[in-house]
Amino acid sequence: MKKSLLIITLLVAVACLPATAQQLVKKRTSLSLVKKRAFGLPLKAVDATPQTLSNVVLGAYYPASASGVDGKENYYLVLADKADVTYSITEGTITATDAHVALLDLYAPEGNGISLPTGTFTADGDLQYDADLSCLLTYDDKGKDDGGVDINGGVTVSKTPAASENENDTYTVSFTADGVTYVYEGELSLTNMAGGSSSVYPQITTDMKGLQFTGGLAFYHGNLMESNTGNMIIDLYNGSHNENGGLTDKGVDLCINLYNRLFGDASKATLVPGTYTVARNFKQFTFFPGMEVDYMGITMIMGTYVKRRKAMTGSDDMDYDYCYIADGTVVIEEGDVEGTFNITVDLTTDRGHKVTGSGKNIAFPVTDLSQKGEKDVDSNLENDVDLNFDRVDKSRIYSLGVQNGVQVFSVDLGSPSGKDDPEKMGDQDLLRMEFQAPEGSGYLPEGTYRLMEESHLWTNLYGPYQLTRGYFDDLGGRTGTVYQHFMKCEYPGEHWWVVDSFATVYSGTVGVSRTDNDHYRFAIDLYDGHGFKISGVYDKVMEYHYDPASITAIKGVADDRQRQPMRIYTLDGQLLRSVDATNTTAVSALPAGIYVVKSGNTTTKIVKK
Repeated sequence: MKKSLLIITLLVAVACLPATAQQLVKKRTSLSLVKKRAFGLPLKAVDATPQTLSNVVLGAYYPASASGVDGKENYYLVLADKADVTYSITEGTITATDAHVALLDLYAPEGNGISLPTGTFTADGDLQYDADLSCLLTYDDKGKDDGGVDINGGVTVSKTPAASENENDTYTVSFTADGVTYVYEGELSLTNMAGGSSSVYPQITTDMKGLQFTGGLAFYHGNLMESNTGNMIIDLYNGSHNENGGLTDKGVDLCINLYNRLFGDASKATLVPGTYTVARNFKQFTFFPGMEVDYMGITMIMGTYVKRRKAMTGSDDMDYDYCYIADGTVVIEEGDVEGTFNITVDLTTDRGHKVTGSGKNIAFPVTDLSQKGEKDVDSNLENDVDLNFDRVDKSRIYSLGVQNGVQVFSVDLGSPSGKDDPEKMGDQDLLRMEFQAPEGSGYLPEGTYRLMEESHLWTNLYGPYQLTRGYFDDLGGRTGTVYQHFMKCEYPGEHWWVVDSFATVYSGTVGVSRTDNDHYRFAIDLYDGHGFKISGVYDKVMEYHYDPASITAIKGVADDRQRQPMRIYTLDGQLLRSVDATNTTAVSALPAGIYVVKSGNTTTKIVKK
């Protein structure tokens, strides 16, 4: 089952671990590997018959910064000839019976990276093995070791490149101990022991290449953390699963915590094709890396990770292991069948292992887990808006006088009457912005204007360098700071202007600068109530629809107040009238009731009988 988890100020989608795993109290393991060699027993020669080592018990890597040897990277291998040999990285102890086990502590110059370098490692060369920590141990049928046999000569490593990108390189590692040659041939995947965030859950310590995904689920969480992007968790499976996302048989669940576009109607949420890369900023076309976090005493996994079910014992510790994705790409494309998607992943875990795979024509049933009913959003946008002002000749500015102690200007970018391009009707953006400037400003001052937090009717929120949130005028039209798009008119001669998309602006900023009083630049970064972005740049001529010289009032001088509109509201904030302040008949025409009248910076409550 999927949940949302709030961790300090970071809210991301979290996939819950099995309930029993959450209840366990587990020891916190060190990320430092403890390497030991058994001492105290006399050295004993082993059988001279050549031996094959077929099992990689442990492949560990330390970058130079954590290797303990200046300028050297460390590769620590535990190889055995039996599959049931185990090595404790916290104790440095080996559990084995009737087995040969090789401990190889190898060093190479810094810069080789996590792949094991090829060549011959000697006790004192540039490629070097630590003679004190490298040996061959033989265990009897009671699990007792012989104390170890030293390595003679060197450790030779060669590599055969993989035949395809979905396969791994193969290695041959050979050495001689007490006259007997030991050889390992096969894949060799190393774990970066200095990386990763795992402290509790068992980790997958090998590459996982060429995964073939056959099914998927998606969980839409909407606009988490007001990121203005749509958070969606998708699960990719190469085995059977239930409707809640749990693995019902052996297999892999790749859980990808990605951010795509918002959906105003969450019932229409779906995957969005594109290339997603790792990031922590919740931007579109990114996915969040995987990690373990402590939440109220429970260690949870969040972000992007692999959950593998490798057994069916009923024990979470025995059945599951994990790896956390730290880098890579997720590519989503439309499938060949309608409503399906093709997905390709090329990922790297926080321990340095590769996770690659693909799925073709996968349908993703989407479960809507977004929060609903938080606010009444006046917008029908379904995607971000990139404003297009190519056909706009000029911006137009109007003075709305002094309101609640600030000078208010309305600026139109685009025209609903088609003044900018009368030959081509419709298919045009209109952005109307209502700026609050210091009282007495004759021109719109330069600066950054931010949307006020609440409705424009709350007078104590007015202040210089704010934008008024959108509202409806007494004729039912949207005004304030609003966006509208006029659909293309199929019959230009009839001059129809019909709005097909609209949005009241709820948040964001507009940067205002000018080269002179007749040329303004607006840098627009606004959002509607869903979180869709309305953005663009206007840099053209300004046309004035008032006389800037007439605005001389400071603190509401009488001649300025006379120019202000009088606005009449109901007690619940509905605008009824917007008329000239000298119009004495405006109130007389209203039905009986209590009204709020605002003129300039004066607010009065009246009773109409």
